[in-house]
Amino acid sequence: MPRQRAITAYGYLLPSIAVLGAVVLYPVLFGLYASFHDWNWALGQAEGWKWTGLGNYLTLLRDGYFWHSVGVTLYFTVVAVAVEFILGFAIALLLAQDIKGAWFFRAATVFPLMVSDIVAALLWGMILNPSLGILNYGLSVLHLPGPDWVGNPQLVVPTLAAVDAWWQTGNIVLILLAGLSGIPKDRFEMASIDGAHGWRMLWHITIPSLMPFILVALVFRTIDCLRVFALAWGITSGGPLRASEFSQLFIYTQGFGRLFNMGYAAAASVVFALIVGVVVIFYVGPMQRRLSA
Repeated sequence: MPRQRAITAYGYLLPSIAVLGAVVLYPVLFGLYASFHDWNWALGQAEGWKWTGLGNYLTLLRDGYFWHSVGVTLYFTVVAVAVEFILGFAIALLLAQDIKGAWFFRAATVFPLMVSDIVAALLWGMILNPSLGILNYGLSVLHLPGPDWVGNPQLVVPTLAAVDAWWQTGNIVLILLAGLSGIPKDRFEMASIDGAHGWRMLWHITIPSLMPFILVALVFRTIDCLRVFALAWGITSGGPLRASEFSQLFIYTQGFGRLFNMGYAAAASVVFALIVGVVVIFYVGPMQRRLSA
């Protein structure tokens, strides 16, 4: 009987497994296969294939532009995730209180999540325009200098991180709010009786209780920031001077943008996927230890 149930269960799962294999597994295997070839997309799907073995990977290891894009992506990820977590944590703590009009602030926090990435990019591209943007106009009214937010190589990545924080902080707020709603109130009452207040209660009760939710939020946002594409493509196109050329934009340029070198782009995708995997493992270890504790 258990064997028959197992066969029946696999029968129900088979359509989903087939779709998953067609949608996920096949493109991954095809990309891995293409990474070992010199394939010019401009020549067509079937033409221009030439076996290079590890040639693309060896070239990639010496490609300073690729490693520059990885560094820019990691820099953006660290800044964006840090800002989003600090803001999200503070907002979640405030919204967890019984304050008047909390529903409005929750809706305002979630609203940017409904905006698509390219729409957010075009919207902020207009706002940040140094000549016509409303941000610099507001600064001029206050008699303050308006910097070139996306034209300055030193400012462009923090600016894009700020745009991402406006757009995606709501994700962290929602996750942490779910965690805060699950903390038993008697913990705070007992701690209050023992004389714990303010920062001590936050440090010793709230944060430890929220740790699984914090790790989940950080994993989701880190992965999402590592694969950033539309913000840079829509606002800066990787400029100025490649200062905002993230890894996804580098791969796009190699494969589709101008060069049509699909084999090289596939190799860059494989290497960057491995880098993302290493970053995720860095999170998963502490998460497993926390959940098993």
